[in-house]
Amino acid sequence: MLEAIGPWAWYGLRGIELRQTEDFRPGFVVYGRTRAPGEIFLYEHRLPEAAALRDFMRFDVLLHELGHHVLQHRSRKAGGVQRRSDHERFAEAFVARWKPIVQAALNTHASAADAHLVSSRLRHPGLETDLSPRS
Repeated sequence: MLEAIGPWAWYGLRGIELRQTEDFRPGFVVYGRTRAPGEIFLYEHRLPEAAALRDFMRFDVLLHELGHHVLQHRSRKAGGVQRRSDHERFAEAFVARWKPIVQAALNTHASAADAHLVSSRLRHPGLETDLSPRS
């Protein structure tokens, strides 16, 4: 999955761990967490539909936390600090940008038309300034 995005996004990432759900605040559901530097934790949840949960964790939670990682890495290099709302906005935009590309790359039954769509999106990304590899 990470290869579909490229090493620029996971540069400095030391690990991704699946952990048992911790006791967070009552009524507060946590699916994943990014810890600096370079650690992403995904928390288990039991749902009746295992495939739906797997896809949600891969394509939503992991990509969201990877978006936090990318922003943290960039902020550290630039010496800036981002507000929490900016982090969340960036992470959500990262998911929206990369989810269809990663899904298409992982789909072993993708048609030639899907491959062309992925290729054209990589050449003409809608959010390339904020969410694509830096030159």
